[in-house]
Amino acid sequence: MHTIEIPVLIVGGGPVGLALSNELGWRGIRHMLIERTNGDVLFPAGEGIFSRTMEHLRRWGLSERARHHEGFPDDQPLNVVFATSLGGRAIATFGAPSNAAVQLASTDSPEGPMICPKHVFDPLLRAGAQASDAAELRYEHELVDFVQQQGEVLATVRDGRTGQTFNVRAQYLAACDGGRSGVRKQLGIAYVGTFAEGHNFAVSFKAPALAPLIREHFGHPVLQLHTVNTPHRPYFTAVDGRDWWRMSMYIAQDQDPDAKAAVQEAIGTPMEIEVIRAQPWSGHRVVAQRYREGRVFLLGDAAHLRWPKGGFGANTGVGDAVDLGWKLSAVLNGWGGSGLLDSYEAERRPIAVRNVNEAANNRVLDGRIAADGLLDDASEQGEAARREAENRIHALRLREFSTQGVQLGYRYRQSPLCVSDGSLEPPDDHMVYQPSTWPGSRAPHAWLEDGRSTLDLFGRSFVLLRFDGSAQATPFQAAAEQRGVPFCEVPLASSSIASLYERRYVLVRPDGHVAWRGDELPVDALVVIDRVRGA
Repeated sequence: MHTIEIPVLIVGGGPVGLALSNELGWRGIRHMLIERTNGDVLFPAGEGIFSRTMEHLRRWGLSERARHHEGFPDDQPLNVVFATSLGGRAIATFGAPSNAAVQLASTDSPEGPMICPKHVFDPLLRAGAQASDAAELRYEHELVDFVQQQGEVLATVRDGRTGQTFNVRAQYLAACDGGRSGVRKQLGIAYVGTFAEGHNFAVSFKAPALAPLIREHFGHPVLQLHTVNTPHRPYFTAVDGRDWWRMSMYIAQDQDPDAKAAVQEAIGTPMEIEVIRAQPWSGHRVVAQRYREGRVFLLGDAAHLRWPKGGFGANTGVGDAVDLGWKLSAVLNGWGGSGLLDSYEAERRPIAVRNVNEAANNRVLDGRIAADGLLDDASEQGEAARREAENRIHALRLREFSTQGVQLGYRYRQSPLCVSDGSLEPPDDHMVYQPSTWPGSRAPHAWLEDGRSTLDLFGRSFVLLRFDGSAQATPFQAAAEQRGVPFCEVPLASSSIASLYERRYVLVRPDGHVAWRGDELPVDALVVIDRVRGA
């Protein structure tokens, strides 16, 4: 049996595995990705792409292709409507701009959030990964077994097309193999939390007459339509903005609905329906006990499972990939300290706990929107009931669709790599993003005079942003050189950016998070450099 040697083996070729491949490829780290399927997207879900994920795609050179594609109309508003039924009365509307308009409207990021269907997003990530000379993607290849031994992971891989097996000797293994992760199970790492808090049924279907019907009835197109008075509370999501839809509804554990009949009942008006795929699913609230065992790491659904209420799934997983990716690169390039990889769990697990709980909370709040026949009544009492329901929906449900605080405001508050300056942590609101350079925060976006974003300065190295007006190198430069840490200093004269960054000196990590800040330079810069590189 022949053996292939590679620094990193990625198991799983979904969006998280592909994100890690893009991150490692962008950093020039050789790796192999294996995926047991041919990579086809079987069920459309997870189309909401966060601003922070788009910022990572921007760095990889993929954001423009992600935003402008044929999978969803650029100019279609992304409205979310709550109505009594598909043919009933509208109760509340959360208006949202189109993919093209949201980028122009965003002041917190050079890349606003967007809708990109999974059947477009996954192939885009795949193409980006395959463009790197450092990446080797092998589809229809399955992990059979692995064992950790001195300084390496020895994996046995089966080629599903030929049935032949071979060994892969890797320095590290990244498990991106989903909620049923064989890697996680072999490591004996359990999920912690509550499984199957609720049961659901989803259908992917084509219905050419549905979009025109909705547009005519409600006066505008919708991204999502939630029904209140329809049995099982079905909601519809536009997959391609034209004739492809996804419907999901609550069901009892033992229910097995007929897919076409369920869609037809939820629509309420006879029309041509083509069911593409249907599947039951359960909403979970679980996070892995730990994210690392030796040289093996868990990412994405292998590390956390949640309700799809808020779009936290793939976006949280992409964050896992970026955090682990730069740290693997640092260690493999020789400048990462012995504690750097340990910080992966310390930083990412609290984010998963936060997002898993937020998604579960959205589901609980949705359950507090009760059916009421009066909502369809044309009387004054009906009108009053609709006003009250609208206020209730805004109070309880807007948070699922307004998540800039979650998208951009997450912080590595107890990271061993981030140096506290003793200041109070700024407010943390899941809906509202407050820019901050509090250590552990994502460094804020601002436009530079040359048209770049401050975020475009970060990625290849640690960056010290300086607002002191001096051209003389700081002690950080010599300290970084002594440790072989990639580093650069960027003096900025903008008073508005200086105010945004809050301190005269701000040290930003390769992943764009603040590692250290101060109005004075540290007494010993080498101590800070050692801390932030995980030594």
